Amino acid sequence: MTEYPDYNRATNAAYEVLKVYDGRYPKIDIFHLLLMYSDRVSIHTYTECAAREGVSVREFVDDYAESEMGFTIFDIKNKRWEIFYNDTKCETTIRFTLAHELGHIVFEHNEDNDVHDKEANCFARNLLAPVPVRDGYKLEKIDDYCECFNISDSMAKVVKDLNSSDSYYITRENYNEIFDRAYVSIIGGSLPELLY
Repeated sequence: MTEYPDYNRATNAAYEVLKVYDGRYPKIDIFHLLLMYSDRVSIHTYTECAAREGVSVREFVDDYAESEMGFTIFDIKNKRWEIFYNDTKCETTIRFTLAHELGHIVFEHNEDNDVHDKEANCFARNLLAPVPVRDGYKLEKIDDYCECFNISDSMAKVVKDLNSSDSYYITRENYNEIFDRAYVSIIGGSLPELLY
């Protein structure tokens, strides 16, 4: 394991995922995006897991879950990733949790540590609030970020504070492709239709 997070890899991995995302912008539909991985990823709520165990969600969190928000395990037998998330949390927390867990899957992280969490956070931040969209909307205030991307105040602050870093790491190719995809999604129609 490396000692430092690979922010270049984490940033651009998010844009590689967005290149195959066929949903709408600027609010990335994380559930729609995860359906693209349905051949190798299953998603489970804490509520359904708690019911299966005959316990409350609180008891499931305390006795079974690896985290209050969510976690991912790899099912070796079925060769599938299993995402578990706390569906009693607010929508913005759920969205970030699922994007974070997808980051762990994309990187095939096999242990939980600070470096892996920082990479997954970077991935989630760029997935849910892509730099080209940030630039296109010329967002300035925290509330603008929250409204545009359907993210929490705390995530919006991090996105705003790390905008220069994310802009530094994104490749020009990824920037241009996601900018074009987002523009077409927001305006409607296809790029050739808009150009001619």
